[in-house]
Amino acid sequence: MNQIQAWLERFKTLDDVGTGFAILAIVVFGIGNFLDLARVENLGLAAFGAAIVAWGANAIQTRELRIFQRGIHVWERVEELLARVWGILFALGGLLLLGYGILAALNPRAPIPAYVQQFFASPLGANVLTLVGSVIGMLFALTMIFASDAQASNAVVRFVLSLPGRLFGIVLFIFCAALAMIAVLQIFAPDVLVELGHAFLQRMGLE
Repeated sequence: MNQIQAWLERFKTLDDVGTGFAILAIVVFGIGNFLDLARVENLGLAAFGAAIVAWGANAIQTRELRIFQRGIHVWERVEELLARVWGILFALGGLLLLGYGILAALNPRAPIPAYVQQFFASPLGANVLTLVGSVIGMLFALTMIFASDAQASNAVVRFVLSLPGRLFGIVLFIFCAALAMIAVLQIFAPDVLVELGHAFLQRMGLE
């Protein structure tokens, strides 16, 4: 009993809990893969989903995300905002993975309901996935713009070293923002998107 209590005392933060679930996920998934048991593998996925939820909750609570804490210098409020948004994203993604793992363990043949599959197979569902992916890309781009792992004692040297990553972040943000705008128009105003496409082709002399 004392050994169990001592082992539990190691988990001082939600980040530690997430790491514990991640280790458990690797072990469970490895056993399931070795024994060729799909249900056990899916339980491993569920455990990894729980790990992601814990990491996300830790980022929301502490306003920092370990994955971006490698000597990075960021404006404090921007860092806190990015960490919280990443935390929410991690928590939601972890919940989805956790739910999928549990459903797949209970029903390996059809873990995803048919109506969900039909929705994401439709043009509307594809546009929703594009919108979600582009928003995540925009968040990643903002992280590249406002965060840098460049290390130097001189601020000017740090800025110069971080410039390629920041410029790439700007380009990525513009690209993902364009994708998000197209997805929003396709979802809510497809006729407007068609008209804009025709207007662009006419201006280019291609139509």
